[in-house]
Amino acid sequence: MKQKLFAISLAALLLLAGCGGGNLASKGEGMNNAPASSAPSASAPSGPSGEWNGTDYWDMDMSGGSAEAPSMPEPDMPQESAPGASIYQRPDAKLIRRAELSIQTEQFDESREALNKLVDDCGGYFEVASVHGGSYRDAYARRNGEYTVRVPAEKYNQFLSGTGDLGYVTSKDESSEDVGERYYDTESRLKTQRTKQERLLALLEKAETMEDIISLENALSDVEYQIEQYSSELNRYDGLISFSTFTVRLYEVKRVNQEVGETAPLGQRMAAGFQASVRNLSQGCQDFLIWASYNVFLLAVLAAVAAAAVVVGKRELKKLRKEDKKEPEEK
Repeated sequence: MKQKLFAISLAALLLLAGCGGGNLASKGEGMNNAPASSAPSASAPSGPSGEWNGTDYWDMDMSGGSAEAPSMPEPDMPQESAPGASIYQRPDAKLIRRAELSIQTEQFDESREALNKLVDDCGGYFEVASVHGGSYRDAYARRNGEYTVRVPAEKYNQFLSGTGDLGYVTSKDESSEDVGERYYDTESRLKTQRTKQERLLALLEKAETMEDIISLENALSDVEYQIEQYSSELNRYDGLISFSTFTVRLYEVKRVNQEVGETAPLGQRMAAGFQASVRNLSQGCQDFLIWASYNVFLLAVLAAVAAAAVVVGKRELKKLRKEDKKEPEEK
């Protein structure tokens, strides 16, 4: 009789484990509504008569007596917040906050050092840091850096306001995502799988046949895989929630570009346009001088070829003129 009850309990538990990761709202339906005339399963041991009597696993204890179905652990549902409360102040909110900034600076090295200090002051770290560009030959080949910074969520506003000291902020984009529903759902699924794991381990300790042991170990393997997946997902959420992500693009410029808007007075816009023209002319002359200094030998060769061409051209022109004078005299 004891083996029969154990076999029935094992079969029902295997059916339960096969539904790993199911919705928490239906956690008890499949167990309490098993049909009384179900066909015997290949992996479920049958009683001496060879029939599966449909007895629910939760209605049987290990000593053969009947017991009430144990309640599954209730998920830690978020507490309701006061109406009108900001999402940033809700205790149940699971926010992933991100921001992207583009900054112009005339002092690239100083701005980079200031960014390092700001990250340290906020207790953050650089996830990615790269610098490109820079050339003595090209006056426009300025350096630019791209940084991915992770900062504790509670330091979000402090870091964001501190980026204004790095240079002239040309663009700023902020975004936030509340993943609370997915987070709590994953957390509930993880608790359900751990409960299944505990009960499978309890059955494994009392298993007597090799067939039962193998079946239980297979079910445990599936449950442990689900636990690993849900745990990994929760860890990923925790990392994104506890540390906000900033993408900072730092651009080195010769002059910070603070253009006059279209709504400015006509005189101010004309003055800005004239100043821009003067700067462009000056910059063009500088670029030409820099290019010439790097190509002085090429310019010398070109000058020599041009001078030789002029000399040869003059000689040929003189010959033609002499021939033109001789032709009338011969006639």
